[in-house]
Amino acid sequence: MATVKKTGATSVKVAKPKFIFATLLTKGESGAYEKSDTTYQFEHILRDSTSLTQDENETNAIENEVSDEAIMQNVTLGAWQFTTTIEDIQKDLVKDMCGFTVDGEKVYAPASYTERFAEIAVVLDAGTDAEGEQKYVAYVVPKLQLNTRLILESLSTSMAGFTLAGTAQSTEMTITGSKTVSSPMYIDMDYTLPTSGVGG
Repeated sequence: MATVKKTGATSVKVAKPKFIFATLLTKGESGAYEKSDTTYQFEHILRDSTSLTQDENETNAIENEVSDEAIMQNVTLGAWQFTTTIEDIQKDLVKDMCGFTVDGEKVYAPASYTERFAEIAVVLDAGTDAEGEQKYVAYVVPKLQLNTRLILESLSTSMAGFTLAGTAQSTEMTITGSKTVSSPMYIDMDYTLPTSGVGG
C-alpha cells in the first residue's frame, strides 16, 4: 500500500515579493558570461507588474495508421518569460538594463537591438526558521535575455520608467557532487541576500 504524505505541515507558502535583484552579465576573456560587480536592488516597482511564467508546452502527436491512439507524443517545453515594471530612469539603470549610451547628463536610446543578459532574482518572504531568523525563497533566472523598453505614457496617472523583461536561457550549473544541470531557472529555498545595500 502506498504511503500517504500530507503536505500541510511541510508546506512552503510564499507570496509577496520582498526584493528584486538584477545583475548584468558580461562576456569575460574566455568568452563565457560572468556577473558584473554591481547588483541592482530595485526599490520603485509598479505593484502587480512582476511575473515569471512558463509558456504553454507544445505537443505534437505522431499518429498511428492502424489505431486511434497516437504512436507517441512529442512535447516541447515552453520558455520562461519574466517581466516587471521599474518606475525609475536613472542613468546607470537605463544604460545597463536597456542598452542606452550615457554622455554626461544625456542618455541615448540604442538604434538597434543588441543581446544583453542579466541574472534576475525575485525574493519572497518565507517566514522565520526555528531560531526566529528571517528566511527567504527566491526564484532565480541565471541568464535572462533582456528585451526591455522605456515607458513614457499616461503621465497624469503613472510615471516614466521601463519594462524589464526577457526570456530565460538554459544555463549549465554545478550542483551537489560536482554534477552539472542545465536549467533556465531554479527556486532557492534558503536564499542568502547580497551582503551590502539591502534593506530600507
